[in-house]
Amino acid sequence: MSVKSMAYDNAAYIARGSFSTIMTAGSGGVSAKFVAFANMLLTGLTTFTTIVGTSTYTTGLTGGPTGVGTAVAATQLSVIRITNTAAPGASVALATSTIGPFTVAGSFLGTGGTATNQVGGSNQFAINTAALGGLLVNQGDQIYIVNGTDGQAVELVTMDYQIQPGASVVA
Repeated sequence: MSVKSMAYDNAAYIARGSFSTIMTAGSGGVSAKFVAFANMLLTGLTTFTTIVGTSTYTTGLTGGPTGVGTAVAATQLSVIRITNTAAPGASVALATSTIGPFTVAGSFLGTGGTATNQVGGSNQFAINTAALGGLLVNQGDQIYIVNGTDGQAVELVTMDYQIQPGASVVA
């Protein structure tokens, strides 16, 4: 197997890709894992509710609808990144980082600043942890999404990514 780097303006570096999966129900339920096949930038998380949660969040609606004070029938999701921090040639040393939580409050905004999640509700969250407008991940990093403490919520999730210019890819 050989790898190559392409020209900085190659379509693979300009276009965005996505990884879609479904969460498992329950507190701490997880999505399938995605392994970064090149150095990339994670740019967004999109959710689609298939089973609404039973939790209510009244503060800290990170990524929730603008101006909303209460989210009902909601859940929270976090993006987990597992990366190897060891120097080249050394034994593997894994580190975990958490991005979020993101409150999945649905797309219906009622009176009084209440967002009620519903089946079919969709949310989009920007993952802006770097000056480049996303989360930089290394080739070989594992990425997955974990449910908060809600016992029944199930979400379809999509992670958007962009391969970093100059990143090595399989030829």
